[in-house]
Amino acid sequence: MSEQSDLLRTIGEREAAFYAALSASDCDALAEIFSDDLLYVHSPGIAETKAENLAGQRSGLYKKGPITRLSGHTDVLGDVAVSSCVIDMVNTTGTLKGTVHLLDALVWVREGDAWRLLVRQATRLPQ
Repeated sequence: MSEQSDLLRTIGEREAAFYAALSASDCDALAEIFSDDLLYVHSPGIAETKAENLAGQRSGLYKKGPITRLSGHTDVLGDVAVSSCVIDMVNTTGTLKGTVHLLDALVWVREGDAWRLLVRQATRLPQ
């Protein structure tokens, strides 16, 4: 395999781990996945830091059901990778209960030996 293929596989694994941790409200896993400099933007436009998002996760504010990746692609540029994904996410709390169809822009950055999520921007798409 080429180095580029290895990087794409690694980013894909990190993305899958992120969605699994989000679905499970696994704050320990999310804390490891998130960069300390995280900017997490929800589809209604609320922007949070790592600490703010984890506090919301811990309090039960962001309960999710299954998250299904429908399509997407990733570009790796040195120590930065950008993934653009269309997902279906089940919200079990809040005003957007039920399945929401989202475009997720994920910016990953290599921090030492690990890839961490630096930016997550969700945009609601029509069903």
